[in-house]
Amino acid sequence: MGTPKKEKGKTKHWSLMEEYTTKEMLIYLEDLKRKGCTDSAIADKIGITVRTLINWKNKDKRIRDAIKNGKYVSIAQMANAVFLAGIGHVEKVPTVLKDKQSGIPLVRNKDGEIGLMTGEEGEEIITYEDLVYIKPDVKAMMFYLANRCSEEWGINRTYDGTNDKNMAQGVVQVVVRNEGLEELEKKAIEEAKKKDEELEKKGTG
Repeated sequence: MGTPKKEKGKTKHWSLMEEYTTKEMLIYLEDLKRKGCTDSAIADKIGITVRTLINWKNKDKRIRDAIKNGKYVSIAQMANAVFLAGIGHVEKVPTVLKDKQSGIPLVRNKDGEIGLMTGEEGEEIITYEDLVYIKPDVKAMMFYLANRCSEEWGINRTYDGTNDKNMAQGVVQVVVRNEGLEELEKKAIEEAKKKDEELEKKGTG
Protein backbone atom coordinates (compact mmCIF):
# COMPACT_ATOMS: atom_id res chain seq x y z
CA MET A 1 0.00 0.00 0.00
CA GLY A 2 2.93 2.34 0.70
CA THR A 3 4.38 2.17 -2.82
CA PRO A 4 1.26 3.36 -4.71
CA LYS A 5 0.91 6.35 -2.38
CA LYS A 6 4.52 7.32 -3.05
CA GLU A 7 4.01 7.06 -6.79
CA LYS A 8 0.77 9.02 -6.53
CA GLY A 9 2.53 11.84 -4.65
CA LYS A 10 5.37 11.85 -7.13
CA THR A 11 2.93 12.08 -10.04
CA LYS A 12 1.18 14.95 -8.32
CA HIS A 13 4.46 16.85 -7.94
CA TRP A 14 5.48 16.33 -11.57
CA SER A 15 2.00 17.38 -12.67
CA LEU A 16 2.32 20.54 -10.58
CA MET A 17 5.76 21.14 -12.08
CA GLU A 18 4.22 21.20 -15.57
CA GLU A 19 1.87 23.95 -14.38
CA TYR A 20 4.90 26.07 -13.49
CA THR A 21 6.44 25.78 -16.96
CA THR A 22 3.88 28.11 -18.53
CA LYS A 23 5.09 31.59 -19.46
CA GLU A 24 3.10 33.25 -16.69
CA MET A 25 4.29 30.87 -13.97
CA LEU A 26 7.92 31.07 -15.06
CA ILE A 27 7.70 34.86 -14.77
CA TYR A 28 6.21 34.38 -11.29
CA LEU A 29 9.13 32.16 -10.22
CA GLU A 30 11.62 34.65 -11.63
CA ASP A 31 9.89 37.51 -9.82
CA LEU A 32 9.99 35.67 -6.49
CA LYS A 33 13.74 35.17 -6.81
CA ARG A 34 14.21 38.76 -7.96
CA LYS A 35 12.55 39.92 -4.74
CA GLY A 36 15.15 38.03 -2.73
CA CYS A 37 13.24 34.83 -1.90
CA THR A 38 15.38 31.81 -1.07
CA ASP A 39 14.61 28.44 -2.67
CA SER A 40 13.01 27.41 0.61
CA ALA A 41 10.74 30.49 0.58
CA ILE A 42 9.80 29.89 -3.07
CA ALA A 43 8.93 26.27 -2.27
CA ASP A 44 6.71 27.38 0.63
CA LYS A 45 4.87 29.88 -1.57
CA ILE A 46 4.01 27.28 -4.25
CA GLY A 47 3.22 24.49 -1.78
CA ILE A 48 6.12 22.06 -2.23
CA THR A 49 9.24 21.08 -0.32
CA VAL A 50 12.60 22.63 -1.11
CA ARG A 51 13.82 19.13 -2.08
CA THR A 52 11.06 18.95 -4.69
CA LEU A 53 11.99 22.39 -6.03
CA ILE A 54 15.60 21.26 -6.39
CA ASN A 55 14.38 18.22 -8.30
CA TRP A 56 12.31 20.48 -10.54
CA LYS A 57 15.34 22.64 -11.32
CA ASN A 58 17.43 19.57 -12.11
CA LYS A 59 14.72 18.13 -14.36
CA ASP A 60 13.47 21.21 -16.22
CA LYS A 61 15.81 23.85 -17.68
CA ARG A 62 12.98 26.39 -18.00
CA ILE A 63 12.35 26.40 -14.26
CA ARG A 64 16.08 26.40 -13.51
CA ASP A 65 16.70 29.35 -15.84
CA ALA A 66 13.75 31.35 -14.51
CA ILE A 67 15.03 31.13 -10.94
CA LYS A 68 18.61 31.85 -12.04
CA ASN A 69 17.55 34.91 -14.03
CA GLY A 70 15.68 36.26 -11.03
CA LYS A 71 18.80 35.85 -8.91
CA TYR A 72 20.96 37.60 -11.52
CA VAL A 73 18.64 40.61 -11.59
CA SER A 74 18.53 40.87 -7.78
CA ILE A 75 22.34 40.78 -7.66
CA ALA A 76 22.51 43.48 -10.34
CA GLN A 77 19.98 45.62 -8.47
CA MET A 78 22.00 45.31 -5.27
CA ALA A 79 25.20 46.22 -7.14
CA ASN A 80 23.43 49.27 -8.56
CA ALA A 81 22.21 50.26 -5.09
CA VAL A 82 25.76 50.12 -3.70
CA PHE A 83 27.01 52.04 -6.75
CA LEU A 84 24.43 54.81 -6.25
CA ALA A 85 25.24 55.00 -2.54
CA GLY A 86 28.89 55.45 -3.44
CA ILE A 87 28.51 58.22 -6.02
CA GLY A 88 25.56 60.01 -4.45
CA HIS A 89 22.24 60.44 -6.17
CA VAL A 90 18.90 62.24 -6.21
CA GLU A 91 15.75 60.54 -4.92
CA LYS A 92 12.14 61.52 -5.41
CA VAL A 93 10.41 61.70 -2.02
CA PRO A 94 6.61 62.01 -1.69
CA THR A 95 5.99 65.20 0.31
CA VAL A 96 2.82 66.72 1.75
CA LEU A 97 2.09 70.18 0.38
CA LYS A 98 1.67 72.64 3.26
CA ASP A 99 0.64 76.24 3.68
CA LYS A 100 3.84 78.33 3.98
CA GLN A 101 2.56 80.55 6.81
CA SER A 102 0.68 78.10 9.05
CA GLY A 103 2.38 74.84 8.08
CA ILE A 104 -1.03 73.17 7.81
CA PRO A 105 -1.35 70.59 5.01
CA LEU A 106 -3.33 71.62 1.95
CA VAL A 107 -6.19 69.39 0.89
CA ARG A 108 -8.73 69.03 -1.88
CA ASN A 109 -12.25 68.74 -0.49
CA LYS A 110 -15.07 66.64 -1.89
CA ASP A 111 -16.11 69.56 -4.15
CA GLY A 112 -12.61 69.77 -5.64
CA GLU A 113 -11.68 72.99 -3.88
CA ILE A 114 -8.20 73.42 -2.40
CA GLY A 115 -7.77 74.77 1.12
CA LEU A 116 -6.32 74.13 4.57
CA MET A 117 -6.98 70.75 6.16
CA THR A 118 -9.92 70.88 8.56
CA GLY A 119 -10.44 67.16 9.20
CA GLU A 120 -13.75 67.02 7.35
CA GLU A 121 -14.75 63.78 5.64
CA GLY A 122 -13.72 63.46 2.00
CA GLU A 123 -10.61 65.63 2.22
CA GLU A 124 -7.69 64.49 0.07
CA ILE A 125 -4.20 65.52 1.14
CA ILE A 126 -2.20 67.07 -1.71
CA THR A 127 1.30 65.65 -2.21
CA TYR A 128 4.13 66.26 -4.64
CA GLU A 129 7.50 64.64 -5.36
CA ASP A 130 10.37 66.52 -3.75
CA LEU A 131 13.94 65.95 -4.99
CA VAL A 132 16.37 65.03 -2.21
CA TYR A 133 20.11 64.71 -2.77
CA ILE A 134 21.72 61.73 -1.03
CA LYS A 135 25.40 62.41 -0.37
CA PRO A 136 28.07 59.85 -1.43
CA ASP A 137 28.90 57.21 1.17
CA VAL A 138 32.65 56.51 1.53
CA LYS A 139 32.03 53.03 2.98
CA ALA A 140 29.92 52.13 -0.05
CA MET A 141 32.76 53.32 -2.31
CA MET A 142 35.27 51.19 -0.42
CA PHE A 143 33.05 48.11 -0.50
CA TYR A 144 32.23 48.44 -4.19
CA LEU A 145 35.78 49.06 -5.38
CA ALA A 146 37.37 46.45 -3.11
CA ASN A 147 35.03 43.74 -4.38
CA ARG A 148 34.46 44.71 -8.00
CA CYS A 149 37.70 46.43 -9.04
CA SER A 150 40.32 45.03 -6.66
CA GLU A 151 43.01 44.85 -9.35
CA GLU A 152 42.53 48.45 -10.47
CA TRP A 153 41.84 50.21 -7.20
CA GLY A 154 43.89 50.04 -4.02
CA ILE A 155 42.39 51.14 -0.72
CA ASN A 156 44.77 52.18 2.04
CA ARG A 157 43.38 51.15 5.43
CA THR A 158 44.97 51.85 8.80
CA TYR A 159 43.37 50.96 12.11
CA ASP A 160 43.62 52.53 15.55
CA GLY A 161 43.36 49.23 17.41
CA THR A 162 39.68 49.48 18.32
CA ASN A 163 37.36 46.48 18.16
CA ASP A 164 35.48 47.85 15.17
CA LYS A 165 37.55 46.53 12.29
CA ASN A 166 35.15 48.02 9.76
CA MET A 167 36.02 51.61 10.65
CA ALA A 168 38.93 52.60 8.44
CA GLN A 169 41.08 55.46 9.69
CA GLY A 170 43.04 57.91 7.56
CA VAL A 171 42.42 59.12 4.04
CA VAL A 172 40.93 56.97 1.31
CA GLN A 173 41.43 58.22 -2.24
CA VAL A 174 39.11 56.69 -4.80
CA VAL A 175 37.78 57.65 -8.20
CA VAL A 176 34.47 56.16 -9.35
CA ARG A 177 34.04 55.60 -13.06
CA ASN A 178 30.40 56.06 -13.85
CA GLU A 179 29.86 53.53 -16.62
CA GLY A 180 26.09 53.82 -16.42
CA LEU A 181 23.64 51.58 -14.62
CA GLU A 182 22.85 49.44 -17.65
CA GLU A 183 26.51 48.54 -18.12
CA LEU A 184 26.88 47.76 -14.41
CA GLU A 185 23.81 45.55 -14.46
CA LYS A 186 25.12 43.71 -17.51
CA LYS A 187 28.46 43.07 -15.81
CA ALA A 188 26.81 41.89 -12.60
CA ILE A 189 24.67 39.40 -14.51
CA GLU A 190 27.66 38.10 -16.47
CA GLU A 191 29.68 37.65 -13.29
CA ALA A 192 26.83 35.86 -11.54
CA LYS A 193 26.35 33.49 -14.49
CA LYS A 194 30.06 32.71 -14.61
CA LYS A 195 30.14 31.87 -10.89
CA ASP A 196 27.05 29.65 -11.25
CA GLU A 197 28.59 27.78 -14.17
CA GLU A 198 31.76 27.18 -12.15
CA LEU A 199 29.74 25.87 -9.20
CA GLU A 200 27.71 23.57 -11.45
CA LYS A 201 30.89 22.13 -12.96
CA LYS A 202 32.28 21.45 -9.49
CA GLY A 203 29.03 19.84 -8.44
CA THR A 204 28.99 17.43 -11.38
CA GLY A 205 32.71 16.67 -11.24
